[in-house]
Amino acid sequence: MSVRLSCIASGSRAEMLGQILGAAGAHAVAFEEVPGGPAFYDEGLAAEPRYWPHTAISAFFTHEAAAHFAQRVIAGEVWALHEEPVADEGWEALTSRTWQAFPVTPGLWIYPNHEEAPPGRLAVHLDPGLAFGTGTHPTTRLCLRWLYEALQAPAQAPRKLLDFGCGSGILAIAALRMGARAATCIDIDPLALAATRDNAQRNGVAQRLRTAPDLAADDGPYDLVVANILAGPLIAQAGALMRAAAPQGRIALSGILPDQAPAVVRAFAGWALSAREDEGWVLLEGLRS
Repeated sequence: MSVRLSCIASGSRAEMLGQILGAAGAHAVAFEEVPGGPAFYDEGLAAEPRYWPHTAISAFFTHEAAAHFAQRVIAGEVWALHEEPVADEGWEALTSRTWQAFPVTPGLWIYPNHEEAPPGRLAVHLDPGLAFGTGTHPTTRLCLRWLYEALQAPAQAPRKLLDFGCGSGILAIAALRMGARAATCIDIDPLALAATRDNAQRNGVAQRLRTAPDLAADDGPYDLVVANILAGPLIAQAGALMRAAAPQGRIALSGILPDQAPAVVRAFAGWALSAREDEGWVLLEGLRS
């Protein structure tokens, strides 16, 4: 069984809310018109509806905890919010059928498991399974590009990575494929940890990757720390993430909306953080100052 979270939102906020629901763990998000007004149109899309004045949003989750969390995150933005169990409609299979190989950078591609990469191309093969993360979401793209740049820098071995909130394991697996020595993947969702281990095996990096449900006090230090979650959890986990970083370590924090960035910066006092943006989402990156 899946859990469907349903709500009604202002059309101008619908796309942003859909991205937040995806970042919170939804495996499918659908938009429908609420009768009562004409659709808005976006020039350049051949008059295809972009959103409606009142938009109904349905987000599907594989377990209740993620749906409850998402409900708290968006509660102040929507109305008629409720959740209900629904029959499993095969969202995992739908995701696998509909996403295609794409380049994150000129040197790194993401491929679905059923498609082989050309010889010589650096690629991560991925089946998201019941975990969030195929690399298509802006927050994940930001992290992958940051990792690519960090791992192209002059060697500073050993390159030990922490992927906090790993989802499908895409970030850690990509880092290992690009030259990181070892990675630790943290996620509270056991389905995410299982998907991460399966994907690591598929990509030949399982021996260099460790999974755990939480960050132990003696973990680290890590040369690279990446956390692609949401602003609230980033702020709540700021102390643990900063302690996990090596003295000259680098950090990337993603899943942040622009108006949330100042609060995240304040939570990471002692770090010199700068921002980069993709489709309305912010990644904060930096070093200890």
